[in-house]
Amino acid sequence: MSAKDRKILFFDIDGTLITEDGTRYFPESAKKAIAAARKNGHLVFINTGRVYCNITEEIRQAGFDGYVCGCGTCIIYNDKVLFHNKLNKELCRDMAKLCRDNHFFGLYEYKDNVYIDGENKDNEFLLEMTDYFKRNGIYVGEDVNSEEFVFDKFCAWFDEGNENLPAFKNYVNKDFDYIDRGSNFCEIVPKGYSKATGIQFLLDYFDLPLENAYAFGDGNNDEPMLSYVPNSIIMAKGPEELKKKVMMVTEDAEFDGIYNAMKKLEII
Repeated sequence: MSAKDRKILFFDIDGTLITEDGTRYFPESAKKAIAAARKNGHLVFINTGRVYCNITEEIRQAGFDGYVCGCGTCIIYNDKVLFHNKLNKELCRDMAKLCRDNHFFGLYEYKDNVYIDGENKDNEFLLEMTDYFKRNGIYVGEDVNSEEFVFDKFCAWFDEGNENLPAFKNYVNKDFDYIDRGSNFCEIVPKGYSKATGIQFLLDYFDLPLENAYAFGDGNNDEPMLSYVPNSIIMAKGPEELKKKVMMVTEDAEFDGIYNAMKKLEII
C-alpha cells in the first residue's frame, strides 16, 4: 500500500466503541472491523480522555496499533511511549486544593495510576469511579500532598447550584481548558493538548496528510478531533449540534455503527 492510500483511524472509547448503558458492551462487529482495517494496511488508534492505565484489557486485546490517551497528553505506539506531557507537581497540588476549597470532587488521572483527595471524596459518582478503578486493579492514591501525587488531566463532579463555578473556571483557565461534560461534571485538560493535537502528532510521526485521518466519536469532548479531521464520524446518540458538523452519522455501538461506517467508507 502506498502512503497516499494508508489511512489512520482514531476511536473514542466510551459511547463510541463501547456502550454507556452500564454493560460496557464492546461489539464483536467493531472488533472485526478494527482487525480488518489493520489487515488492509491501515493504522488504528484509540483516542480517548482516559489515561493509559484505564485502557481495559478487552480494549487492548482488540489489537490497536497504539493509544492517544488523556486528551493528547500521552501517546503510545507499539507499546512505546512516544510522548508524555509532565505537569509540575506544585501545579497539581494547587489544583487539588482548588477543588477542595470550591467543593469540587476531583479524580486526578495519571498514565500509571489515579488519585482522589482523601479529605474531599464525599460524592457518589466519584466513589463509584473509585470502586471501578480498584476492581480493575488500578492503584488509587488518596494523599494529594504526597511527593508521588501528579496527574496528566483531571475531571470533577460538583453539586447543582455550586456558586463557585464561575471562579473555579476562571482560575482553572490559566493553565487548563475546562470541558463541560454535562450533568455537573467537567473534564480539565492542560492547555495546548486535545484529541486533535494527538492526531497531528501521529500524522507528523507517520508523515501522513490530514485527509488520511478518520475520527470516530460521540460526545462534546470529541469535538476537537471531529472538527479537526475532514473524515469525521459521530454516533447517532451524539449531540445534535455536533452531528451537523461531521461528515457522517452512523448507528450507535450496539447497532454495529463502527462496522457499518467502515464498510460505507470502504476502509474494510
